[in-house]
Amino acid sequence: MKRDVILKNIFIGANLVFIVLFLIWMGCKKVPIVYTTSDVVNITGYLDEHPDTFSEFREILKITGDEGFLGAYGTYTLFLPTNDAINAYLQKIGKSSVNDINIDTLKALVRFHLLMDTLYTTSFTDGKLPVLNMYGQYLTTLAVNENGITHIQVNRQAYIIQSNIRVGNGVIHVIDHVLEPAKYTLAQLIENNPRYSIFTQALKATGYYDTLNILPSQNPDTLESWLTVIAESDSVLQAAGFSSFDALKARYDNLGNPMDPNDSLHVFVAYHILYGALYLADIVSSSSHHTLVPDEVITSKLVGQTVLINDDVFNGVHEPGVVLDRSFGDISATNGVLQDAMGHFTVKVRTPFPVYWDVCRFPEIMNLPQYYQKQNYSFTLNNMPSFINDPGPSGVNYKVGTTFVYGDYLEIPLGGPGRSPWIEFKTPLIVKGKYKVWICYRTAKGCGSCTNVNQISIDGVPLQRTMNFTTYMPTGTDAQMEAQGWKYYTYPPSANWASQLVGTIDIKTTDVHVIRFTTLQGTQNTNWLDMIEFIPVDMDQIYPRFDQQGNPHYQ
Repeated sequence: MKRDVILKNIFIGANLVFIVLFLIWMGCKKVPIVYTTSDVVNITGYLDEHPDTFSEFREILKITGDEGFLGAYGTYTLFLPTNDAINAYLQKIGKSSVNDINIDTLKALVRFHLLMDTLYTTSFTDGKLPVLNMYGQYLTTLAVNENGITHIQVNRQAYIIQSNIRVGNGVIHVIDHVLEPAKYTLAQLIENNPRYSIFTQALKATGYYDTLNILPSQNPDTLESWLTVIAESDSVLQAAGFSSFDALKARYDNLGNPMDPNDSLHVFVAYHILYGALYLADIVSSSSHHTLVPDEVITSKLVGQTVLINDDVFNGVHEPGVVLDRSFGDISATNGVLQDAMGHFTVKVRTPFPVYWDVCRFPEIMNLPQYYQKQNYSFTLNNMPSFINDPGPSGVNYKVGTTFVYGDYLEIPLGGPGRSPWIEFKTPLIVKGKYKVWICYRTAKGCGSCTNVNQISIDGVPLQRTMNFTTYMPTGTDAQMEAQGWKYYTYPPSANWASQLVGTIDIKTTDVHVIRFTTLQGTQNTNWLDMIEFIPVDMDQIYPRFDQQGNPHYQ
């Protein structure tokens, strides 16, 4: 027993001595430190691995000294021209070798093809990329279908022939032509094109030529660093009755001083200039865009493949818009984008006008004749109408009810759990002005104790009063009820169909706006919304009332 313990202690001691000697030996030996964490090469390394295809661009990096930072870690997107692409570029500019090109030109070329972000083609849209390239201009991408095959075009100058090559410091997209930066400002671009001779004179007369002739880096007004001009060609102006600039000036120059911001010619030109660099895809991505005329917007929409501006329904009447010409549009300038209008347009002078909005008159249901005003239809989050923004988890239900205006309404589950906490609607066009806002609904309770109190906001501005879909109207005369913020909206009137005043709003721009219902208390499915009314504050708030066919009835 004692012998076994002694042997065991000797064994342990020997092991300890071995470990100590091993550690001393390791301390004397240099252990190599691994600095890299991946075998994936960076951009420079990738070019070195493929000299047959990219040796010309690799030589450019060597000349410019950019091989170092593109060989280090970072997050880049490189649109990489092939050797054939660079040789074609050399032939175009009359050079035999990249070594014959000025080094500053080569540095600009590298930076024009490089973005400081990692962008895969899955994030590309028809329009400008979300970040500027290192040269300081936007690149655009466009999906082009040829013989049933979709190709991605970059800046209308090159096609991507190999995409999403992942390297250690970003991603590479191989292109078949060298990309060249825009050379002219918007002012120069318009002046250089003889089709815009009248419009150019209007720019100079109003002072906007100078506004459009400043590079973004030199512009003291950051809001105007990037602009978009929707120009009218001479042929468009001539078709509208303006054979010359003098004719245009005679029509619009009401104050005799086109430089005056209140002069109609000044306003005409300013209305053709939008904030931001907007390609056609950017224009149709939003329903409206601010112009350089204060509080005036241009509305936009896509109908099939046609881009329309100011194509609106106002007071129930369709006002045909103007088509933007794809063949002459989407032209990049050093400070923005040039678009081309196929028709004459100017600011429409309007006074505040009531909007009696039936929320069920929208294309997604009206284009379903088997359902519209005939039977119920459920919209899920996957097929939500375009004018509704619903975060889920619930959708909205189109319901048919004979006593509602036009015989239908929207059922909006709100409040959670399992119901949306809020919902937003895009309004019809509302002329700028001061309005009272009325929510028109059928009072209903999902259960005896159910309630659904909502804060109403417009364009993010909360209105003064909340509304509850379960609250019945008080009784009294029209004047008494109006004084309390209530009225009938149906004809014949019924106490169950309530219209509640939720506040007064100063609409700053003639535009489509966003109204939002945010549930503050309670939850239920049976929130039955029929209409929303925007009535100018100085107009009659009680009449008209509407019957089941949507006809107005006045006192």
